[in-house]
Amino acid sequence: MTSQRKGRALDSRAHALEVRAEARRLESLAAQAQAQAYTALSQACARRAQALKAVVLADQSVARLGGSEYERGWAWHDGQRAEIHAELMEREASIHATQARRAEAEADRAEAEAQVSSQKAHQDPLEGVALPPPGVQGA
Repeated sequence: MTSQRKGRALDSRAHALEVRAEARRLESLAAQAQAQAYTALSQACARRAQALKAVVLADQSVARLGGSEYERGWAWHDGQRAEIHAELMEREASIHATQARRAEAEADRAEAEAQVSSQKAHQDPLEGVALPPPGVQGA
C-alpha cells in the first residue's frame, strides 16, 4: 500500500472510531436519562404505596367505627383492595429501582467504550494483530 493510501486509511479509521465514540456517548446519555426515569418511577411507586397504606389504616378505622353495616363492610373491602395494591406498588418500586441500576451500569459501560474508541482513534493501529470480537473466545 502506498503511503498516501495508508494515510487515507488511517484517517478513515480514526474518523470511524471517533464516530463510534460519539455514538457510544449518545448511548450513555440515553441510558442515564433512562436510569433517571426509572428512579422517578420507583420513587413515585413507593410514595403511592405509602399513600395506600394510609388508606388501609383509614378504612380499618371506618370498618370498626362506621355507622351502618354497609359502610363498615364497604370500608373493610376497600381496605383489603388498598392493601393488595400497596403490596403491588412496593414490588413495582423495587423493579423500577433494579431497572435504574441496570441502566446506570449500561451508561457506564457505553461511556467506557466511547473512551476506548476515542483513544484508539488517536493511536496507530497494531498491524497483523487480529483480536476476536467481544464475547468470542480466542484460540
